[in-house]
Amino acid sequence: MTQVATKITEEKLLHLIEDWYRLEDQTIGMAEELKKKSDNPFIRVIMDIIKHDSQKHKIMQQFVIDALTREAVHLAPQDLIPIADVLEKHIQAEAKSMGMANACSTVSRNYFVDFIVSALTDDEIKHHNMLKTLDHIKSAVYPYGQIRA
Repeated sequence: MTQVATKITEEKLLHLIEDWYRLEDQTIGMAEELKKKSDNPFIRVIMDIIKHDSQKHKIMQQFVIDALTREAVHLAPQDLIPIADVLEKHIQAEAKSMGMANACSTVSRNYFVDFIVSALTDDEIKHHNMLKTLDHIKSAVYPYGQIRA
C-alpha cells in the first residue's frame, strides 16, 4: 500500500472511530434512561453493565484516536520486563477467575444468574487473552526469554 493510500485509510479509520466514540455517548444516555424507567433489578444491572462497557469503549476508542493522531504506539523491553512478575500473577488470577466462572455456570440452574455469569465469563476470558498477548509481546521483545518468579 502506498503512503497516500495508507494515509487515506487511516483518515477513514479515524473518522469511523470518532463517529463510534460519539455514538457511545448516546448508548450511555440510553442505558441511563432505561435504568431510570425500570425498577427491575435485572434490567437495571444490564443497563449498568452496558453503561460501564460503553464508558470503557470510549477509553479504548480514545486510545485509537490518539494512536492515529499523535505519537505512534511503541513498546520496548524496558516497558515490559519490570512488570513480568505481576503480569504472570495476573494471568494466573484471571485463569482462576475463568475456572470459577465455569464452575458457577455448571452449578447454576437460574436463567438470570446464568446470563450474568456468562457475561462475566466472557469478560474473564477477554482479560486473560489480553494479558497473554502482553506476555507474548514481552517474550518477543525480550531476547533472553521470559522472566519467571
